[in-house]
Amino acid sequence: MKNHIRVNGRLLQTNKKFSALKLRQKEWIASLLRSKTISLMLEHQRQLKRPERERILQETLIAIEQKGIWIPDCEVSRYYDSKVQQYYKSFYKQQALSEDNSSSN
Repeated sequence: MKNHIRVNGRLLQTNKKFSALKLRQKEWIASLLRSKTISLMLEHQRQLKRPERERILQETLIAIEQKGIWIPDCEVSRYYDSKVQQYYKSFYKQQALSEDNSSSN
């Protein structure tokens, strides 16, 4: 029990990994991070700076806590850092497709 703590009568694992979450929890967190990142990129029309990414991460961590999902903040941060480049690529690909469609009309 060295990796567990008791919080409000519940036993929580302190070394829990992102991969240990249930599939629907992982999908919910991933979609929340992606949607917030893409919407902010659409607003600014550029890649996000570190403070903007930190704000997205903090908002997501608050939403995770409100939903009752327990996962260490560093795990969510590590997951977000690993996926942010993919979000950028998909954003730019989407922008290129929309420009091609608008120029062909």
